[in-house]
Amino acid sequence: MKIGIAGAGGIGSNVARHLAQAGMPHLLLVDFDEVALDNLNRQFYSISQTGGPKVDCLKQNLLDIHPAMRVETLNLRLKPDNMARIFSDCDVVVEGLDDPAAKKQLLEALAPSKTPVISASGIAGHATDTITTRKIGNCHIVGDFSTDISHAPLFPPKVAMIAARMAQMVLELKKTIFPKGVYGILGEAFSLGRSNVTMAKLLVDNGIDILQYREKAGTKDRKTMLAECDAIRRITADAQVPFIVNDFLDIALMTGADGVHMGQTDLPVTAVKQLAPRLMVGCSTHSPAQAARAGADGADYIGVGPLFATRTKEDVCDAVGLEYLEHVSKNSDIPFVAIGGIKRHNLAEVVLKGAKTVCLVTEIISARDTGKRMQEIRQIMESVS
Repeated sequence: MKIGIAGAGGIGSNVARHLAQAGMPHLLLVDFDEVALDNLNRQFYSISQTGGPKVDCLKQNLLDIHPAMRVETLNLRLKPDNMARIFSDCDVVVEGLDDPAAKKQLLEALAPSKTPVISASGIAGHATDTITTRKIGNCHIVGDFSTDISHAPLFPPKVAMIAARMAQMVLELKKTIFPKGVYGILGEAFSLGRSNVTMAKLLVDNGIDILQYREKAGTKDRKTMLAECDAIRRITADAQVPFIVNDFLDIALMTGADGVHMGQTDLPVTAVKQLAPRLMVGCSTHSPAQAARAGADGADYIGVGPLFATRTKEDVCDAVGLEYLEHVSKNSDIPFVAIGGIKRHNLAEVVLKGAKTVCLVTEIISARDTGKRMQEIRQIMESVS
């Protein structure tokens, strides 16, 4: 899950700090300013960093807390013509801008994509008992909604409290948002002799955005599957990576997984939602009719594919092609993952057809150098997004 931080001042730097402490794996920091001595009482910087670019200094401070965190930086001023593009692959954006006009411009730029924005309004003054929250469209706002810096000076404890509340909202939203990026699937038959647990650790360490356990009935006993999923749940939980179990609802529930994925011949989405309302429920689809049905049944996301011929599943249907992907991208509001036969050589056209989340199975877990392969995949996605 990737979180954008628009503005690295009192709000932005402190929200970023809380997210690093909570183990959030991926941040994008955007600001054009430098660290100033007169702001150190409320911003997450040290006196030795005065005069340095905020985004670079904040990155170092965050990595001191969470060395495995992936932190991207852009040292530039946000403008109406670059806001949507800069945050296009972010799952949530934290608004920490000083200029009211820029705040409004950011909300307008992100409204078409429905990207959740966590914002602040009324952060000045000493009163902290009036801090509350509101939701307007895709925007979640924290503050007292009345006291700005033209009415009262900034009070560091109040800024810190609002930033902490904003970070908490990001963490709460994380439970309900289907991540953009790379969706990994485990399967020992393709992992070059590496166990599912070993492979899960490799993928998490190299920035996988969401991870699914997929072992079909008969490949190993259920007790072994339960033990593997329990270990993988601990790995993914520590890294704040959503964990999905394919097919086995009981194992998903017993291990505290974030979700379960069902095929067209598995338990109906409606039944799964009734039995496990807290779980994210995904559903494989192969046609516009199946996508519409999954959405109507309450699926939280759908699999769109197989786009190309694939041999990672024995019971797979014929390839549906890029036309189906394009249909879903243009006509469906439900989040989706593009899947099936996706390799580095065809990944760019999948992204160009509208996929924000992509699943490459053997291309990742059959690679001898997992880190290098993940880096190559991300470079392709970023080059065409």
